[in-house]
Parts: sequence; structure tokens; C-alpha cells
Amino acid sequence: MIVESLQVEFILGNQGGIKPIDNGERKGINTHSYTTSEIQRVARVAFDLAKKRKNKFTSCEKSNVMEAGLLWKEEVQELQIRNSKM
Repeated sequence: MIVESLQVEFILGNQGGIKPIDNGERKGINTHSYTTSEIQRVARVAFDLAKKRKNKFTSCEKSNVMEAGLLWKEEVQELQIRNSKM
């Protein structure tokens, strides 16, 4: 089962858009942000589902290059400590 946040705030403007790059290709750029409460809400749903499915839970985020991903990782790990069965 996959639980995904669909309420990400995309910040558009100078940083975002579709832009040409040197080799003739184009690049699509978006910046997004999450709050701790948004992350916790999604993670709680996933944890509750995991409790009904053999307590198996995996969080996937891009924490090595994205600050929003690092925040996801930190918040989910904190919730995991509180739900020590997983």
C-alpha cells in the first residue's frame, strides 16, 4: 500500500517553470515545501495502516539533496520512535 501526500505547496515564480538549457533540451523546475504538521498527518495515516498490515512501514524521501526530504525523514523517524513496534 502506498500513502502519498498530495497537498504539497509548490512555490512558483522565478525559481520554477520550464526553461531552455544549453544543449537544446528543456528543464522543468518546481520548488515545494511541507510543514511538520503536514508530514505528521500523512505519516500517522501510514503508521495506522501499517499496524493493520504486519507492522511493516517504509518511508521514501529524497533526504540527501532536498531539505523538504530531510524534514520528512526526521519527522517520520521521530514518529517511529513513538510507535516503537514498527
